[in-house]
Amino acid sequence: MKKLKKVRFGVVGLGMGGLHCRDIVKEAGKDFSLGAICDINEARVRKFAGELKVPYFTDAQEMYDSGLVDAVIVATPHYWHVPLALRAARAGLHVLCEKPLSSTVGPARQMIAECRKRKVALGAMLQHRTRGIMVKMKQMVDSGAIGEVFRVSMICSNWHRTQAYYDSGQWRGTWDGEGGGVLINQAPHHLDLFTWIGGMPRRVTGVLDTRLHKIEVEDAANFICEYGNGKIGYFYATTAEQPGMEQFMVCGDKATLIAEGGRLRMGRLRVPLKEYTMSSENSAADSGKNATTWSDVEIPHRPSGHIEIIRAFAAHLLRGTPLYADGRDALNELQLSNAMYLAGYKNKPVDLPIDDQEIEKLIARLIRERSTGRGGNLRGAATRDLRKLMGK
Repeated sequence: MKKLKKVRFGVVGLGMGGLHCRDIVKEAGKDFSLGAICDINEARVRKFAGELKVPYFTDAQEMYDSGLVDAVIVATPHYWHVPLALRAARAGLHVLCEKPLSSTVGPARQMIAECRKRKVALGAMLQHRTRGIMVKMKQMVDSGAIGEVFRVSMICSNWHRTQAYYDSGQWRGTWDGEGGGVLINQAPHHLDLFTWIGGMPRRVTGVLDTRLHKIEVEDAANFICEYGNGKIGYFYATTAEQPGMEQFMVCGDKATLIAEGGRLRMGRLRVPLKEYTMSSENSAADSGKNATTWSDVEIPHRPSGHIEIIRAFAAHLLRGTPLYADGRDALNELQLSNAMYLAGYKNKPVDLPIDDQEIEKLIARLIRERSTGRGGNLRGAATRDLRKLMGK
């Protein structure tokens, strides 16, 4: 792989990718620039090209072969992430993929393996890892500040979407176009934080529902996660609730952390819970003897957002500095969402890691049973292209 002096990004897909294009142009400097853009909608890509003063393509492979880019940001509908990433890797281009890597774990693993084989970097657009409050929470949990973790709880109901949102794109809210609902579209960021800070569970069980919107997929997910050794987790996500909230709680032997409303609060026990439980001679149900001291945790100011993921990806290619999230990191949240689909739609506990073929069969069944055809069968087209690429 040639040594880069500056990273020229190409962006494929100008829905979400359009925001990335503008960020790159705005923040371009000695480390990176926007080399070219691509979208199958010629009117859209031509308009962006005129605005941003960059070359444009309507075929991703042509952009990959143009010599104008060193790395690619894949920001298309989910099913096309893997085929486009594989083609980029085979062209010797580094890949920064929007979340999720794919709608199912099998193709995502193929993406990771191909990038490793071709010796190109694979990063994931999991920008919530750049948030100061989450970075601080991660540091405190990893350092042992709250002791052994026995409970993790995430509520993300601040993703309300109107019916007009789902109607704004044919692929939205469909099994054959998007591959799921709130778990695969909105919740990946919170699932990533849940696993990044709280760890990967061993088993999940719960319920999925479409309680408000006129869509094929779920708009509410409610799950219990088992980690073993008494550790438990709870995860709730929905696009069908107002007023919404984001609350992340991690409870440990020494203290509890609660991130909510932009604040991080810590409740520290006077005596660690295990020690107090076994040594106290007070038999009262709530003695109040093991006092909890609550305080606000100072959150250092730091830049955050999509551009920080892009900036870090360029720095990684140029100087070898760490990524915020690589392909293996991104696989964790996808593994968990897939397990939740299996548990919710098959009404059974599901152990992790999941069976790749079991989730593929479930999605195929849901398409047969629930698809209205709005999604345009993106899954079928992308799957055929992927099989061709893999020689199957």
